[in-house]
Amino acid sequence: MIKNKILRIALSGMFIALSVVFTRFFSQMIIIGGIQTVRLSFGDLPLMLSGMVLGPTYGAITGALADLIGFPLNPQGTYFPGFTLTAALSGFIPGLMGKLLKRDWTWAYLTLTVSVTILITSLLLNSLWLNIMYGQAFAVLLPPRIIAALILIPVYVLVSKLFLSHFRHFFAARI
Repeated sequence: MIKNKILRIALSGMFIALSVVFTRFFSQMIIIGGIQTVRLSFGDLPLMLSGMVLGPTYGAITGALADLIGFPLNPQGTYFPGFTLTAALSGFIPGLMGKLLKRDWTWAYLTLTVSVTILITSLLLNSLWLNIMYGQAFAVLLPPRIIAALILIPVYVLVSKLFLSHFRHFFAARI
């Protein structure tokens, strides 16, 4: 049991580090009307993978810690706790869907999981947080976010499928 827990913590740390690096250092911000509207990055991908591999609890903790650790390292705007909640949900939702789907990560289930996660976190919640923080209307915020989602969803699905397929036996035997 301890070995299992240690492995989960180590994998969570790896996913946190990947998310921080992808979000804070390898992302491109798109600014519309003087406001940071969309950040194109792969930072949510490690969070989703953490939920898929480790489950909803570890996925949520990984997401929250990635945001809390990443913000002081490279702040991109004002800290807002809503974004920490969004990061936690980016790990929790795939983990919950993995439990419901019994970790049967077919192309269809991965597409559904990634799409639902991005719909809830990026399109709805992050748009709401930006609306609260800057007063921008949803009509202004949503179009570029929808375009970003249409670009990122297939990429996230492909990378997730490759990752899960390649490491399937490793994770099944040890976690």
